[in-house]
Amino acid sequence: MAATALTDAFIRKIQIDHRKDFVDARQPGLTLRVTPTGKKTFSVRVRSLDGIEQRITIGSYPDISLKSAREIAAEKRAEVRKIIGNLNHIRRTNQDALRASPTLRELVDEFRAVRTGVRATWTPRREGGKSEAERRIFSVFDPLLDLRAIDITPDDLAAAMRSYSPPSGSPTANGQCSRARAYLMPVFDWAAGREKFRASGLKRLPVLNVPDMRDTADPASADPSITGKRNRVLRREEMEKVLPLLIYPAPTCLAMRMNPAIDMRPIALKFILLTAARLDEVVTMRWRDIDFRRREWLKPSVKMTKGPPSPQLLPLPNAVISLLQRLPGYERRGQESDALVFPSSCDTELQNWDRITKAIHRESKTTNWHRHDLRRTSASLMRLIGVDLGTIDRILGHNIDHDREGTSRALDNYLADLDMEDVEDPQRTALTRLAAVYAKLTGNPS
Repeated sequence: MAATALTDAFIRKIQIDHRKDFVDARQPGLTLRVTPTGKKTFSVRVRSLDGIEQRITIGSYPDISLKSAREIAAEKRAEVRKIIGNLNHIRRTNQDALRASPTLRELVDEFRAVRTGVRATWTPRREGGKSEAERRIFSVFDPLLDLRAIDITPDDLAAAMRSYSPPSGSPTANGQCSRARAYLMPVFDWAAGREKFRASGLKRLPVLNVPDMRDTADPASADPSITGKRNRVLRREEMEKVLPLLIYPAPTCLAMRMNPAIDMRPIALKFILLTAARLDEVVTMRWRDIDFRRREWLKPSVKMTKGPPSPQLLPLPNAVISLLQRLPGYERRGQESDALVFPSSCDTELQNWDRITKAIHRESKTTNWHRHDLRRTSASLMRLIGVDLGTIDRILGHNIDHDREGTSRALDNYLADLDMEDVEDPQRTALTRLAAVYAKLTGNPS
C-alpha cells in the first residue's frame, strides 16, 4: 500500500465511496481508516518481539489530532516491539481479570464458604445469618466493602479503622477494630497465598495482589484500656442487687417500653446465670429442645473453642425446670413445640439487650458488666464451690481436655443412651449447687 503525506487539510476534505486505509508517509505504521459515512480512525500496525503483526487502535479524528496520533503511534511501536504476543489480547486478558477480581465483600464471602465448619468464628450461628468474623469485618470496613480487593491499600484499611465509631456504650472502638483486623488478615493471606496459605491447595486460585494486614497498626496495641481477655465477674454484693431484678414478669422499675408481662429479657438473664449458657443459645432456645421428663436441654448447635459447632445435651437442675414451668409458653409447648422459650413481643428472638442491661445497671447501682459476664460469673462460682474443671467445661460447652483430666475421649458419650435415673449427672449436681448459691443471695434458700 502506497504511503500518503497526511495533513490536516487532506484529512478534513477526503471523501470516499468505500472504506479505505491511508498509510502515513511520516510515521511508520500509522494508518488512517476512512469509511463512506465519514468516520476517520487512526491506528498503528507493528510487529511484536516474536514477529506477530497487530493493529492497535489509537482514536478517532478530530478527537485525536494528526500530531497526537503520530506521537502515540511512535509510543505504541516502541511498546509492542518489547513484548511477546498480541498487545490487544494481553489488554483484554488483563481487563477480564480486572472485571473478575472480587470486591472485598465478595472475597470475604468466598473465604467464609471455605472456612464454615472449620473455624467457629466463620460459622454462622443460624442458617442465613452471618458469622462472628463477617459481622466484625462488615461493620468496621463497611466503606471498603464494594471496592475491588486489589485496589484497597493499607492506608485505606487504616483509615476505615480510624473512622469507625464504637457501638453504644463502648468507650473506644479499638477492641472492635482489632478483632475485625484479626479476622480480615487470614482472608487477605488466603487470597494472596501468604503465610499458612502458601501451599498449593490451600491458597485461592488465582491469587490476588491484595494488601497485607500486617502493614496496618493494631488499634488495641496502643490502647491501655485493652488488656486482653476479659475477666469481669460480679461480686457478691452486686449479685445481691441484680438477682431480685431478674424475674418474670419484668420489674416495673426498669421502665421499659415493653409491657412487663411480655418482657422476657430479665428472666432470660436469670436463666443464663442458672445454666451458664451463652446469650445466643438462650434467645434461640425452643420448647422442642427441652425434655422435661429427663430434665435435659438439647442445644442443637453450640460454638466450640476449636472446630465446628456441635450439639450439646445439658442436664438441668430442678430450679431451672421450675423456672421454665412458670413461663407463659410452658402450657402450650405441646402444640407450639417450635415456639421460642424466651420470645419477643412479636414472637421473634429477643433484642435490645443493651437497653435492658443499662436499666438493670441503673436500678441495681452496678456498672461495667454485660451478658457474657453473667456466664463467666456462674462458671467462677462453680469453681469456687468445688466443681471440677472438666464438669465446668462440659456445662460451658467447651472442648474437653482429656489429657488434663486423665480420661479417654472414647467415653464422652458412655452414659448418653442409658436411662440410669439412680445416677446423678455431675453437671446437674453442679448446677443444682449453683442454683442454691443464687437462692441464698436472694434470701430464698429453699
